[in-house]
Amino acid sequence: MGEERSYDLAGPRDADPIVFLHGMRVTRHMWQPQMERLADEFRLIAMDLPGHGALKAVPFRMDGAVAEIARVMDDEARGRALLVGLSLGGYVAMEFAAAYPEKVAGLVVASATVEPRGWHAVPYQIAALLMARLPASWLDWISRTFFLLFYGKQRAQPLIAPGFFMRGAAQGLREVFGKEFCPRLASYPGPVLLLNGSRDLGFRLNERKFLAAARDGRLEIISGAFHLSNIDRPEIFCNAIRRFARSFMR
Repeated sequence: MGEERSYDLAGPRDADPIVFLHGMRVTRHMWQPQMERLADEFRLIAMDLPGHGALKAVPFRMDGAVAEIARVMDDEARGRALLVGLSLGGYVAMEFAAAYPEKVAGLVVASATVEPRGWHAVPYQIAALLMARLPASWLDWISRTFFLLFYGKQRAQPLIAPGFFMRGAAQGLREVFGKEFCPRLASYPGPVLLLNGSRDLGFRLNERKFLAAARDGRLEIISGAFHLSNIDRPEIFCNAIRRFARSFMR
């Protein structure tokens, strides 16, 4: 029996490709609403980051995550794609775009417009410590209960069904702490969409700074959405991606 593949595919093979990067402790399956809604027009690739899902045994290192994205793009997207990252995935996406701008047709950064340094990072440093030290079963129960209460059973399934990956999440957070991502965003010359939930206040703190840093940037706010705006308002999130992709692809 072969190894589990670390990414999912949807949509026509010859369509314009979009690669999705998930947030901390969850997996590629969080993009199920987008895989269902955008496959009519685009080739969709939702991938696991190191330390999560099928790559749970691979320690999360930023350079390793960047290399994994490049490999999947080369294998499944003809070496170039629209890159969409949310939360941890958004920071990884900016890192990748700075390292491989020629592979990024466009960049969507969702829920990741606060610099993870200084006092902004303190709550997440505490979270990383807890995720690294507390029993995984406790942390899994907390996450599962939260998502079920907040989203209900049906909407929570893409988040809770694959389980949670707390150690990988802690490693991922530590990889972004202390870094400045506006300079990484500024080094990418292509089109950028910053996509934030209106109620995701903690991750909107520097959105205007990030917008100013982008060479060809635009900012959209999804009304009523929290941090996981792709789950909170999937139709609006997908429509924003579709409009953005159509503005420069093909």
